[in-house]
Amino acid sequence: MLKRTFIIFTLMSQILSITLQEAYNNSDSNENYDKYLILDSNLNYTGGLGIYEGNVFIDCNGATINLEGGQGIWIYADEDSPSSLDIQECSIVNGLYYGLSYGGTSMGNVINCNFYSTNFGLKLFDESNVYVTNSIFINQQSMGIGVYTEFPTINGDYILFWNNEDDCMENCPGWGNIWTQLELSSGLGIINNNPLFSNIEHFNFNLTENSPCINSGNPDIIDSDGSISDLGAITYNYSIGCSLFGDINYDNEINVLDIVEIINCILFDFCTNCSDMNDDGITNVLDVVAIINIIIN
Repeated sequence: MLKRTFIIFTLMSQILSITLQEAYNNSDSNENYDKYLILDSNLNYTGGLGIYEGNVFIDCNGATINLEGGQGIWIYADEDSPSSLDIQECSIVNGLYYGLSYGGTSMGNVINCNFYSTNFGLKLFDESNVYVTNSIFINQQSMGIGVYTEFPTINGDYILFWNNEDDCMENCPGWGNIWTQLELSSGLGIINNNPLFSNIEHFNFNLTENSPCINSGNPDIIDSDGSISDLGAITYNYSIGCSLFGDINYDNEINVLDIVEIINCILFDFCTNCSDMNDDGITNVLDVVAIINIIIN
């Protein structure tokens, strides 16, 4: 039965997947943006994206972009082809070289984003100009933020760095492969603590109740509950718990992502308080069946 359920889950995951490039191709213009992407937190987005013209906005709504060990999201601009990227509430994971890169004269804002398990989280080249706030850089193999040459402009505040090889570094021309510590401007609200995600190994970036990210964000940004903003792509839910029966991952919805969470509990022994659907003291295939029935019905 468990094998059959896992097969069902695999097929559903494939159906609920889309490449970031497809989402970009299907997007329209809106406001001052040539491409305006509103992603669905219930979908799995895969692969990178290259932007070399126009103004682009990506709102992930807490969705994860899995680069699957490949190229990240990059943007390049020059005087003949100006370009910008504003991106928010995204978790960008598994990049071979970087999660996000700005080059040429490109510019943009990175707000409430998570960067996890890439080489460089954010990489800047040339004369790019980027502002970062309310974001988290964790488990980067090289650097959270890496700045090549002396010309990029990087302003950052209310950022958490944790367990990166280096947090924020710059490489000046003529120095070879020598990197030096970079102090962010304005540099307010920098935290160096474990963000305490719900289940980072399985890309559950919900904040747990003791997370240092809660109400530690930019005071100019207010969360939906009226409090000072949190760090990261997903705002902390104060009503977290089992009040919504079947909401295993605490996102206030019952869907295939909850099946993913409960199967992870069974296979990897990483369970939430709501995993035991039938309240028999253990989480097993019967709980998977129970949540599938809720979704179907």
